[in-house]
Amino acid sequence: MAEGKIKISITIAGKSYPMTIDAANEELYREAAKRLNEKITEYSRIPKFDMQDRLAMAALRYSILALTTEHSSSLGDQDIEELRAIEQRIRNYVKA
Repeated sequence: MAEGKIKISITIAGKSYPMTIDAANEELYREAAKRLNEKITEYSRIPKFDMQDRLAMAALRYSILALTTEHSSSLGDQDIEELRAIEQRIRNYVKA
């Protein structure tokens, strides 16, 4: 096994998934599985939803969340560029 890698087993919707991950990411994987299972449980309150429906809706929810985060981050990139430009003007001013 590669250095820094560990083997873990994550359970999602009652099924176990063994995987090898970076040890530093173990908590992230476990928290992600926990949240996903909570969302699946939440969707189980809808009587007509079978397991596939619950998984699909949970995946959709987290995909929307990921896309929203990506879009928010891209707006932040423009702000960072503006701040870098201001920083450069300040440095030029201080040098003068």
